[in-house]
Amino acid sequence: MANISFKKGLESGGLIVPADYKNYLVFDFEFTTHDSMCGRPRGFFQEVIEVGAVLFTLPEYKNEWQYQTFVKPVFFPRLSPACKNLTMINQEDVDGGIALGEMLTKLSVPYKAGETGLVAWGNSDREVVENCCAKYKLSCPFDWSDYIDLAEEYKAFYLHERRLSLKHAVEERQIERKGFYHLALDDAENTALIAARMLQEGWLPGK
Repeated sequence: MANISFKKGLESGGLIVPADYKNYLVFDFEFTTHDSMCGRPRGFFQEVIEVGAVLFTLPEYKNEWQYQTFVKPVFFPRLSPACKNLTMINQEDVDGGIALGEMLTKLSVPYKAGETGLVAWGNSDREVVENCCAKYKLSCPFDWSDYIDLAEEYKAFYLHERRLSLKHAVEERQIERKGFYHLALDDAENTALIAARMLQEGWLPGK
């Protein structure tokens, strides 16, 4: 698998690599959503409908593994127009998707607790997955103490007053964008690019 170009534009200084994690599993989930209370089913909660993930290793910053699949929602299987417009996922995609438990099993293949950092842009990925596991009565394969909210880490590391969107962070760091926003695998790759750039510039997760 080809390397992701993490080092573009960084011509001086050594790499500062945190010792806590040997690699990083960077993921992005897309969820069911409604844009207003009108038409929202009673008891509605967000369910995972797509995942995209990449694993990059240290110190080479090499993309070792990637994964993408659609997931079939169980409690509220019909996608709203707002959800389809935002995610570009259609009803046929999720109808042919795999079960949440199967997806989590496959997603967790490269994960080793305490050795693999779990990275996402924001905290909603963790919150929705945790809630879905509870609703579906599934055991989650991840130790969430390994979770890194990169949006919060980015804000603190670059001394911003507010969180930036993934799009604005990519633009601010002048990183060549991968694909399109709100496509799970593309968002995961772009998040990985930001994480690698931050590591190269001296960021230590949680410090």
